[in-house]
Amino acid sequence: MRIILDTDKKTITVPWNYQQKLDAINEIIMQVSDDESKKKTFIGYIDELWKDCIANSDKCVVKGDKPFRKKAE
Repeated sequence: MRIILDTDKKTITVPWNYQQKLDAINEIIMQVSDDESKKKTFIGYIDELWKDCIANSDKCVVKGDKPFRKKAE
């Protein structure tokens, strides 16, 4: 699942079906642990991912490719 942080616009873009995907994750959590406290919230899931990526920035922060520019013909 791709979540995009835009620091210029100060927005976080999630997939149109983010809530459905989160519900599926929570269903799996309940099947495995049967512990309501482990369920992910809409914002909590993003925050958890962000903190984990920053804590492991050497592995998780990925530099994008330089934009490709077609030469004019």
